[in-house]
Amino acid sequence: MVLMRVILVIFFITLILPDDFKNLKVLDMKSKEEMRKYMKSISKDLGVKCSHCHDMDDKSIDTPEKEIAREMMILTRQINDYLYSLHTEKDEMIISVSCWTCHKGELEVEHKRPLEE
Repeated sequence: MVLMRVILVIFFITLILPDDFKNLKVLDMKSKEEMRKYMKSISKDLGVKCSHCHDMDDKSIDTPEKEIAREMMILTRQINDYLYSLHTEKDEMIISVSCWTCHKGELEVEHKRPLEE
């Protein structure tokens, strides 16, 4: 019983304490949980698994896909900063973009407008 409590305490401490991330160039994440949640949303928005961008043996290794993702994160941040600058007190909601805005669950963005029926 004591061992189980010690294991639970260690588990929760690892979730609460800040984590040292390797090779984090664009994101400003404070915890593993925050990182996990953000990465999960990106994988859903793009319709890919973690292994699309990451070397699963060492996730800190740079890949061409990670470089593209970093550029897209910067672009998304710049667009959202601009949209936020247009926001006024009377606006009911703040408009923002995410990976989903263009990708809609697909890795490749649709470059042509769908034909109207």
